[in-house]
Amino acid sequence: MTVMRAAMLRAPGPPEQFEVTEVEIPRFGRDEVLVQVRACGVSSRDVVERNGTYRRDVTFPLVIGLEISGTVVECGQDVPDLRPGDHVCSKAFSSCGQCRLCRTGRETTCSRRRPVRGGYAEYVVLPWDALVRVPSGLPFEETCGLGPAGGVALNAVRDVARVTVGETVLITGATGGVGWMALQIARLSGARVIAATRDPDRRSSLLEAGADEVIVIDGPDFSPQVRTLTDGEGVDVVVDTVGSPVFGSCFNSLAVHGRYALVGQLLGEEISINPARIFFKRASLLGVGSVSRAQLADVVDLAARGQIRPRIACTLPLDDVVRAHHLVERSALFGRVVLAPSPSASTE
Repeated sequence: MTVMRAAMLRAPGPPEQFEVTEVEIPRFGRDEVLVQVRACGVSSRDVVERNGTYRRDVTFPLVIGLEISGTVVECGQDVPDLRPGDHVCSKAFSSCGQCRLCRTGRETTCSRRRPVRGGYAEYVVLPWDALVRVPSGLPFEETCGLGPAGGVALNAVRDVARVTVGETVLITGATGGVGWMALQIARLSGARVIAATRDPDRRSSLLEAGADEVIVIDGPDFSPQVRTLTDGEGVDVVVDTVGSPVFGSCFNSLAVHGRYALVGQLLGEEISINPARIFFKRASLLGVGSVSRAQLADVVDLAARGQIRPRIACTLPLDDVVRAHHLVERSALFGRVVLAPSPSASTE
C-alpha cells in the first residue's frame, strides 16, 4: 500500500477548509519512525494552526495533529529503542539533542526543535525522539493526550513549580486538557487543590477528579474566593492554563513567596503589573512549555498504574474532522475530542 487517507488543509480558514483525501504515505529517514495513527486528539494548537492565528513553522498545504498515538510500522536504522508493533504516543516537539540546551537537560527549549504534526492521517512519520512506548493495555484514545496535556501538566506541577506535600495549589482552566491532568498530578503530590472553572455544571466532576474545592468564576476577580478558602493567606502555587484573562486574579490569589506557573497562552491581550508587587510578595513567575521525553515516560507510567486519566468526550472518524473542530471551538463538550484516522481507537 502506497497511499493513505488524510485531512488536508490547503489554506487557513474555518473547519470547512479540511479535505479528506488520498495522499502518498510519507517515507521515513534513518532516525524516523512510520506510525499507523490510531488516535489523534484535537488540540487548541490545531485550531489556531488551522485558522491561521498560529503561524510558527506553518506552511500550507499541510496535515495538522500533534496529539498522536498509534502503532509503529517501520523504523529507520538509527532508531535506538523502538520496534515495529510497539504502541507509542507523541510529544509536541522533537529536539536536536546536540545544542547547549539539549546537552544540559533543557530539550523543551531547544533552538532547533521541530513541531510534531500529521496526526490527522492514517500514517505519519515522526522523529524517534518525539515518541515514547506505551503499554499495550492502555487505550489509544487515552494515550494520545498524554504528551501534550499530561506531560506539560507534569512539567508544570512537579518540575517547574515543584509542588510539595501540604501546599495549596490553584489550577485555572481545570476542565481543559492540561488543567484536568494538572489537578490529578497536584493531588498525587500531596497538595490541597483548588480548581477554577466557569461552568458550575462541572463542579462535581472536578471534585471527583481530586479537587478539594472548586471555584466557579462569575466575575472579573475571583481572588476573594481564593482568599476566603485560604484564611486570607493565598495559595502557594498557581498553575495557570488560561493566561492573560485571569492573570490579575491569579496573582492576587498568590501567597507571599508563592510560585506562579504559566503553562501557556496561544491567544490573549498583554497584561501590565507593577514590578514592586512581585518583589514585595517575593513571588516567582515561572514559564512552562512542552515536555521532555523523560517526562512523557513518567506520565505514561502514571497512566499505566491508573493514577492519572484524561477525560475523553468523544471519538470520531477522520471523516468527521470538520465536526470535531466545531465542537472544540465552541467548547461544546467536557473532555477531549479525539479523531480515529485508522480503524478502532481501542486497545488491541
